[in-house]
Amino acid sequence: MASKESGTRIQFVFAVVGLILALCGQAYAFTSPDVSDMPQTIQVDGKQVSLKDLNSPVTKSERASKEGAAIYIKNCVLCHGDLLDGRGLFGDSFFPRPANFLHSQSVLSKPQAYTYWRIMKGGPGLPEKYNPWDSAMPAWEGVLKEEDVWKVIQYIYSTAEERKQTKESPLSEPSADRGARVYADKCAVCHGDEGAGDGPGAKISSPFPRNFIKGHIKFRTTPFGKIPTDKDLFDIITQGMPGTTMPAWKHLPENDRHSLVLYLKTLSKKFAKFVKKGKTHKIVMIPDPPAFTLESLERGKELFTQNCSACHGVKGRGDGASTKKIVNIPTDSIWPRNLSKPWKFRRGDKRKEIFLTLRTGLSLSAMPRFSPRIFKDEQIWDLVHYVQTLAPSQKPKTPPILKVQKIDGALPTDPNDPLWKTMDSNFYPLGGQIIQSKKVLYPTVDNVVVKAMHNETEIAFHIHWDDPTVDPALKKFSTVEESPAPPLPAHLRSDDDEEEPAEEPVAQQYADSIAIQFPISVNGGSGKPYFLNGDAEHPVNLWQWSSYPMKAVEVNATGIDTLKKQPEISQSLASKVIFKYGRYSLVIKRRLTTEDTQNDIQFRAGQTIPIAFNVWNGSAGETGSQKTISSWFSLVLE
Repeated sequence: MASKESGTRIQFVFAVVGLILALCGQAYAFTSPDVSDMPQTIQVDGKQVSLKDLNSPVTKSERASKEGAAIYIKNCVLCHGDLLDGRGLFGDSFFPRPANFLHSQSVLSKPQAYTYWRIMKGGPGLPEKYNPWDSAMPAWEGVLKEEDVWKVIQYIYSTAEERKQTKESPLSEPSADRGARVYADKCAVCHGDEGAGDGPGAKISSPFPRNFIKGHIKFRTTPFGKIPTDKDLFDIITQGMPGTTMPAWKHLPENDRHSLVLYLKTLSKKFAKFVKKGKTHKIVMIPDPPAFTLESLERGKELFTQNCSACHGVKGRGDGASTKKIVNIPTDSIWPRNLSKPWKFRRGDKRKEIFLTLRTGLSLSAMPRFSPRIFKDEQIWDLVHYVQTLAPSQKPKTPPILKVQKIDGALPTDPNDPLWKTMDSNFYPLGGQIIQSKKVLYPTVDNVVVKAMHNETEIAFHIHWDDPTVDPALKKFSTVEESPAPPLPAHLRSDDDEEEPAEEPVAQQYADSIAIQFPISVNGGSGKPYFLNGDAEHPVNLWQWSSYPMKAVEVNATGIDTLKKQPEISQSLASKVIFKYGRYSLVIKRRLTTEDTQNDIQFRAGQTIPIAFNVWNGSAGETGSQKTISSWFSLVLE
């Protein structure tokens, strides 16, 4: 006969399986409303609008579509993508995903009045049965002018139809003239009419769109500072740049892509001079990689510490001692790559791709080349081997359920407690808060990793997130280990070298902060709160930790700008944080149930509870509504 404990575990397994199936039918496979779900009339900016037979007041024209493209790029591209496929920069951060306008069941199969409704009312305006509180689609009523909305609609419909009907160019040979037309249609909105990288999309892009007039291309097979080959340009157009607003244009006819290459070369004088002087490209050759060995790894670590850690930091998280001198987002001096996230490598994370990046460097950035005059091929491979140990072999999956594992005994408060290493890790993506103003267009923190446990009395969460800068105030209260400057070469060291006395730490203007979000109640039956801090009818309970003053407090909210700290008598959170090499690690815990049932989430085993996350990077000026956010996920206590 099965024991009571095993029976409980079986019940838990069935509950989890059922929840997964439910989630697969909701948040992870969202079905958009049908035309029959569209209301007959809606209120827009205080006036009644009948959606029946509603037609665009904007005359269909190339000019209106172009203006719609500029509005779309400024407001929609970060989620829905340049290609209208729902794969924008934040497309992977929200569940359900942003709409793919190329899908057969997208707005293209519906009247434009339907699209007008969805744009004006957004996620909060969805019918209740479609679980509206998960959708990250903003309501653009009061933000965009009605005429601008219709221009965006015209652009979406015309461009999506064009994408569906893309055919091979009838031209037998690529030409710069053809490239100029393709560029004006596809590229100018970001790169600018003259190729100076100053199109309407530039302001929402980091890194900025490439300035073709300068002739510098980051990813080349040619040496540092040299112009790229035609194949280099063709490959960039075809493959795009992961982690940026530059999409892959592989769907364009091959003739059009080759024509684009010819046209791009007319935008910079460097290409004509190269031909006039009779020069030929010198290609950086990549030798076959050697076998991985522990000796190679040890040599690579030493090379990395000496040559790379000043920017990338000891663990490769972009927190090097020189980083603060480099980064200036307004001038496009962006953060060094976080090497612990290879899925964000622009060129790719394979060994030969990393080798090529090291050999060529990245023009117009702080990433130098590793010259063969100084570094032998063997040394570059040593570096490659070490860099690959700084990250997981593949991007972690995002689980639909955060399982809170049950243990016996006291819950650990120390983030370094070895018990945490026995708990499952859960990777949750974050996207910039671009739904309501004030927005975050260039977030540094793009995910959290969460573990959780309970002991039938308390619940504890272990959360870590990468942040290349620490709030100096934390040094007064907690353990802080920052990446040191690389050691000086032996011939520059002296016996009387002394460390300068540390300055008294001063708090940042805005604290680094993180919040775990729950609905106050999951038993009301009125739907879960809007994932962006709830609303008046669906309040949320936030457990918010801040670097200064360094403590965790319980907060309630009924909207993005309505946070209210609970009175001291209701505060019951315990927390501890450490910062090590570009990473915050926090433990935060509370009793499963409290006396304040009006303001606090109450936990019980087997119950499914929505959970979401908010992070503020204070050093980047993030405060209030300027933060990174997650969608709702599900938490279940074992």
